Amino acid sequence: MVDSILNHARGLPLALEVLGSFLCGRREDVWESTLRKLSRLPNKIINDVLKISYNGLEENAKEIFLHIACSFKGKDSNYIKKVLDSCDFETAVGFDIVIERSLISIENGPLQMHDLIQVMGIDIVNQECRYDPRRRSRLWLYDDILDVLSSDMGDCAVKAIVLEPFEPIEICIDPDAFTKMRRLRLLILRNVHNSFQGPVCLPNWLRWFECPGASWIPEFSSGTKKLVGLNMSEGNITGVVKKFKDFQNLKYITFGYCESLVRMPDLSCTPNLEQLNLSYCKNLVEAHESIAYHDKLQVLNLSECSELSVFANVLKSKNLQALHLANCTKFERFLDIPYKLEGLKQLHLQGTAIKELPTSIENFVSLEIMYIYCCKNLESLPSSIYKLQNLENLQVNSCTNLIGFPKYEDSTDPYMNTGLSNLRWLDLYGCNLSEVKFLENLSCFPFLETLLLGGNNITSLPTSINKRDHLLHLSVRESHQLQEILELPPFLNCLLADGCESMQNTGDLTSFHDFVRRGVTMADSFSLDLVSLSLSCSLSENASGGLRKANKYEVRGEMPEWVLPVEEDSVSFKASKDLYDKFLGFALYVALGNDEQKKGVPFELVPCVNGECWNYWVPRYNTFLSDSDHIWLQYFIPSQLWGVVDFGQIDESYVQFSLTISGGIVKKWGFRIICVQLEDNLKVVLQDNQLMDPALLYEVVLESIDSEAKISLMHEDNSIETDLQKDLQDCQVCAEEKSQIVPKRNHKLILPRGMQSKTMLTSNSIGIDENGSVGLQLLLLE
Repeated sequence: MVDSILNHARGLPLALEVLGSFLCGRREDVWESTLRKLSRLPNKIINDVLKISYNGLEENAKEIFLHIACSFKGKDSNYIKKVLDSCDFETAVGFDIVIERSLISIENGPLQMHDLIQVMGIDIVNQECRYDPRRRSRLWLYDDILDVLSSDMGDCAVKAIVLEPFEPIEICIDPDAFTKMRRLRLLILRNVHNSFQGPVCLPNWLRWFECPGASWIPEFSSGTKKLVGLNMSEGNITGVVKKFKDFQNLKYITFGYCESLVRMPDLSCTPNLEQLNLSYCKNLVEAHESIAYHDKLQVLNLSECSELSVFANVLKSKNLQALHLANCTKFERFLDIPYKLEGLKQLHLQGTAIKELPTSIENFVSLEIMYIYCCKNLESLPSSIYKLQNLENLQVNSCTNLIGFPKYEDSTDPYMNTGLSNLRWLDLYGCNLSEVKFLENLSCFPFLETLLLGGNNITSLPTSINKRDHLLHLSVRESHQLQEILELPPFLNCLLADGCESMQNTGDLTSFHDFVRRGVTMADSFSLDLVSLSLSCSLSENASGGLRKANKYEVRGEMPEWVLPVEEDSVSFKASKDLYDKFLGFALYVALGNDEQKKGVPFELVPCVNGECWNYWVPRYNTFLSDSDHIWLQYFIPSQLWGVVDFGQIDESYVQFSLTISGGIVKKWGFRIICVQLEDNLKVVLQDNQLMDPALLYEVVLESIDSEAKISLMHEDNSIETDLQKDLQDCQVCAEEKSQIVPKRNHKLILPRGMQSKTMLTSNSIGIDENGSVGLQLLLLE
């Protein structure tokens, strides 16, 4: 009973105080009676206090609030604005006012309202006439709506009817039931079936009408219609195509999933149309040519119209912002664009039958997103594509007949100095490319961040890729003929190379100096929520697994020697604030076996602080595409695993950290804590208090310098130092170049003398807490 009262109050202090004082010391049956009453009528004291905010609103904001309270709580805020704006309410200012009064809140789309505030709004409408729903402004309950529709309207005050039952219901709607509702502006009937077989007449002054799945066709009286929004999705709307005359105000039409629709209506009679949704009209064959010349159309959605084959030859809709033709499998020829269209930002052509794009594609001067993946007939792309200077995302993956990507030098404009200057994401996975020479020209897509080249026939990557300072993510997975990766971009933080069984030469992808240098540089250069360094590769059964040269390893084979193997499924350690602040990051290495029976998340990674644990997200197993075993090598900064550790709120001097890994396909794992060089007194404390196995730590020295970012080594093994020094000089150049792009603290990285020998860690050597949980882990594979 107490829980029911608390649930009703929803944390509102006023409600808790009023109800608590009233119910204190009363019998159980009084509590039950009170709850039943509250479900129908709000408490007057609470309601009167909440109503103070409402009474202070001006008329426009009051109307908006009441509509939300009665019908739109929890719905998408953009949808609500569109509906209410069509009814002549000014939501731009109205929403701000209602939010300022704390009557509603908008978080990530859905509009929210406290339950008691909603009850207050509903009660205001009910008080308009508690016993006669015809005299209320809004109806949302089945019984009230049925009462109004089945009686003589007389002087009907209803402005809005919104009926959305959870389960389908049947209602008998008289053909002229709505025509007498002279104030009706909004009519939404979802999950409602009209048992009356015949047309229903709607009033010309209606502004918004939704009735998905209707088997009846709405009729309108002669004369100008004020309808702004019409949604007849999943319905039989073949007769509507002839009835758009006089719909001058219509802005939004949704006929999605109308399988009886064969031809798009002539839209020249709807000059103010902004959005047309005909998606999933599987029998739609022809799009009316009026669509290509519509001046105010902003969004055209014809996705999944699998029979669509007849379309206009040119596109001149100057305000069109998004064109959706995804999976129109019979759509073979894209339109010509005779002059610049500055409105279009999104073009979705994935899954169509197009063979090429017109050269005039360059006239989409504002285009930001272009999806043309899974176009099996696509054979080429025009070089004019480089003129799309606002394009950010280009996805051409799975176009199996595409044998080449145009080269930048093929561009016909001699005055264009940079091609695709704003491109951030380029996906060419699963095409039929045999070379990627277009990457050699650094003047094209200079700010590229993600490059997906897997599933092609390439044998190598151009060495100039190491000059792409902005490239963060590179995938060459399932490139079965790829033989070598000699160079990598200086600030790459994710490489996916599983399924590359022909790989012979992979540079120093897993060497300590390269891996940690990248992690430290990212933590220094980017906001912490962007820092993540990972490597995913396949392991060939015939991989040699040996050293390629000093401290440099091939991607395939044994784990690098700088990674510490762990025998058990967890590891833990203790740290004071002074020690924890010395940590730069953690290296985690996981070897995953191939198991067709175990899809989904390959393993669970559980970090804990003083016994408080949470799951860390790891890649799903089905993202590893090949049949080989795989490795997953990740660099974490401390906050990514442990969050913000408040040592000041912890009584003891030391905090217990642990990391646990579990999963049937984990073959080996290991890890290492990368830290700055410890002072002698901290080493004494570490040893005396047995906080951790010293082998967990790999110390480096960061020294601030004024003019440059320099990285050097101090290993006793001179051969390692000699081999790595050249690469670290390259790192210095990369760091200097990067410093021109993003602000960063300059430093040099010095590895300590005497590299720890490879040691096998066990839970017993580190210690497990009483819950069996442990600290840092590193996953390995063979």
